[in-house]
Amino acid sequence: MADSLRARGAAVEFVGSANGIEARLVPQCGYKLHALPLAGLAGGPAERARAGALFLKAIARCRNILKTFRPGAVLGVGGYASAPAVVAAKLLKIPTFLHEQNSVPGRANRFASRYTCEVLVTFPAAVDLLKGAVHVGMPTRGEFFGASREEGLARLELEPPVVLLFGGSGGALKLNLAAEEAFGGGETPYSVYQISGRRDFERLSTENPRHRIVAYDDELWHALAASEVVVTRSGAGSLFDTAAVGRAALLVPYPYATADHQLHNARYFTDKGAAELMLDLEVTASSLRGRVESLLRDKSRRETLAKNMRTLATPESAGEVAGQLLTAAAAKGAA
Repeated sequence: MADSLRARGAAVEFVGSANGIEARLVPQCGYKLHALPLAGLAGGPAERARAGALFLKAIARCRNILKTFRPGAVLGVGGYASAPAVVAAKLLKIPTFLHEQNSVPGRANRFASRYTCEVLVTFPAAVDLLKGAVHVGMPTRGEFFGASREEGLARLELEPPVVLLFGGSGGALKLNLAAEEAFGGGETPYSVYQISGRRDFERLSTENPRHRIVAYDDELWHALAASEVVVTRSGAGSLFDTAAVGRAALLVPYPYATADHQLHNARYFTDKGAAELMLDLEVTASSLRGRVESLLRDKSRRETLAKNMRTLATPESAGEVAGQLLTAAAAKGAA
């Protein structure tokens, strides 16, 4: 969304958590980040009290940031890091929007939606769960839509067929351990590219020369394009990145996600014949390898899943969100 705004001549700055992944990725992508010391609301009374105090301080800090930057519009994308900026923008009467990525809105977005002009959602099901919500899909980086299998294989130096396994930006321990056991014991007739996340990387190893484990990949589109089968959790970003490239996917929703939203996300894709579902409690080394190899053997099934997956991508979403923000900013400037 930021890239789409910048391409249309807008100046874009971010507000986020000093402890979140944005602290590295936002500056790396060439944007200024105002990093706030924040904490989630989990834990006992003392932890929640500390989080509340940090939240109030963050609102005051965001007011100062907004008074200095003077944006024409503000967009919140959920999580406890965005709520203070949304509240501060409302207090300063700046047009404010919210984008909800998941099929079931999280607590922060349900709270923040009270302060916004409009709520934009990824999944159609979320329209009924947030007042005044509008379905726009998931803004996805353009690199995913232009990725090719040949370039992906060459960039990563992989021999086809390729199985890609990743759990989202934070990794997924159960998937990582199952994959290590399933594919790491001896050479497989296919390549496995496993993105473990930095948290789990040091504990994993493999003896399979066709099994590569990396901590993180900043250019995920190459790995997706190189793959025949994708195994992933069911965060919205992971799902719509996979849809943009169009690959057969085995979805393993994280079972402890708030309101089980990852299962609901996954069902949107499986109900449309775009992916297969594997519950977390079903995951073992044997079952994971069995499901992967079943898809590798069935070319017709893979092609059907990939075709259906591609139809669910939302290539116009980033532009639509950017357009709404710029329209609101122009109206504010003319008022």
